[in-house]
Amino acid sequence: MILSGQTGQAIIEAILNGEREPLRLAKYRNKRIKASEETIAKSLVGDWRREHLFVLRVAWQNGKHVQEQIKKCDQELMEYARQLEASTVVAKPSRSIRIVCLNPEPGAPKLIATTAVPPPKPRRKTSKNEPDGPWREELHRFFGVDLTLIPSIGVLSGITLMTELGNDLSAFKNSHHFSSWLCLCPDNETSASKVLHRSTRRSQNRLRQALRMAASSLHHDKSYLGDKYRRLRAKLGAPKAITAMAHQLARIIWHMLTYRVPFDIGIFAALEKANQIRHLNNLHAKARQMGYQLTPLPA
Repeated sequence: MILSGQTGQAIIEAILNGEREPLRLAKYRNKRIKASEETIAKSLVGDWRREHLFVLRVAWQNGKHVQEQIKKCDQELMEYARQLEASTVVAKPSRSIRIVCLNPEPGAPKLIATTAVPPPKPRRKTSKNEPDGPWREELHRFFGVDLTLIPSIGVLSGITLMTELGNDLSAFKNSHHFSSWLCLCPDNETSASKVLHRSTRRSQNRLRQALRMAASSLHHDKSYLGDKYRRLRAKLGAPKAITAMAHQLARIIWHMLTYRVPFDIGIFAALEKANQIRHLNNLHAKARQMGYQLTPLPA
């Protein structure tokens, strides 16, 4: 049994230390918990049988032991990662790089990113599943760019890329080849120039699975990528939207590692503005259909 929540850990430790009063146990509630102290106290009413407490203590000790073993594995993995050489691959000649991985909407401006992009401001992203240690700095050293600045890409995704491919993607001629190797691009079944079936190939590629998990976490992201995922999910459904956004994340990663350019969320500013204008136009159209008119609030 492993509880990662602060409230749950505090309550169990108090129970194992002899506390039985539900109202006192509920005082360990973290202020971010939605349930009130009264609700938590009601769920802590019991007969406190000896055999149940014994099982709880054994399970709690086993969970602590597992956490210690995980930390040892994280430390060993960090030692191996520090022995790996940093990226020494020479980037392709400096030139304007068209962000083909963005797939802008029809009529949207085509954005250009150059190698002279200023360093982006670090985004604070935390995850309870991330291993202990300065992994962000280590991955930045290994790849030459900070991949964790990409929305939904965290330390675990970076470690998966490091262990599966390393920091040299020169084996892939372009981002299309990289996406095809990951089985994230469409594989149309045709006959006599007629498309019979559209789908992506199935694969157990670990990096593909990591990118799909990262894409699914875009549901609550407030960036352009998160907004695009929500639009695709409403239009195509969750499975196809996850595959499409994983495809886009793969192409972004290929461009960053190949051309050694940092990720800059400001590149999406024009696309985000176009999305806001489109949403506003849709709201105006729906209001007119219902016989209403939208008016802006005073500043």
